[in-house]
Amino acid sequence: MKQSWYYTRREILLRLSWVGVITAGAMALGPLFQYLASDEDQVQSPIVSVKKQPEMDNPWENVPSTRVWLKRDQAGVMALVASCTHLGCEVRYHPEKKQWECPCHGSIFDEEGRPISGPAPRALPRVAVEIKQDGSLLIQMNEQVRIDERAKKRG
Repeated sequence: MKQSWYYTRREILLRLSWVGVITAGAMALGPLFQYLASDEDQVQSPIVSVKKQPEMDNPWENVPSTRVWLKRDQAGVMALVASCTHLGCEVRYHPEKKQWECPCHGSIFDEEGRPISGPAPRALPRVAVEIKQDGSLLIQMNEQVRIDERAKKRG
């Protein structure tokens, strides 16, 4: 005679496997929600201030704690935002190759940020730069400019 509280090995294993599946799913939800709620990719301020200009004809230089990169040539100072135009991943600059690469989906951009290959549809965004009286820079993250545009002197 089978008692109601008695389970076979198969029933125990089945119940344990369901508990494992449910537990694993619940444990995965925490990091998923944390990732989705992250503001890491959000611009913290529409204006980024930089105390000194980059050196003439050096490779792109990163502004710490931002996705902004600066470069200075004979025409002036320019700013590029290192966010892939495909899905917004942070692209990395490789000075030895003179190109930008997206680690997420493989887009490759030339040194000026124009797409060479991959799914990215447009060039990396350029943003407005102003040179203040003291030589420091104000980068306007909300104001995109053409790829050939350089910093303006602030009166």
